[in-house]
Amino acid sequence: MSNTEAERMLLDLLSLYHKYSLASGALDKSGLSKIMQEHFPTFLSAWVSRDAPGSAGNFLDKLIKKEDADDKQEIGFSEFLSRVAAIVADLHDSLTHPGSQ
Repeated sequence: MSNTEAERMLLDLLSLYHKYSLASGALDKSGLSKIMQEHFPTFLSAWVSRDAPGSAGNFLDKLIKKEDADDKQEIGFSEFLSRVAAIVADLHDSLTHPGSQ
């Protein structure tokens, strides 16, 4: 039996994380920046203009600081997934309540 579309999406997300993660299995700012710029550019632009006026680097610093539970300037998969969930939640809100963002 092959994976469902939803299962493939989750496996793709896991592969995406590991493509950019360090040998330790964590993502540093550089890896997170590459993921955001290459795979979520529209969301990155929207978040930068809304939440962290200035550069994408400032936004990513804030994002890592917010999600970096152990203060290592890296985030693990669970922390990354938390950010992806926030992206999806923002998308849902913008689609179901246009103009509220």
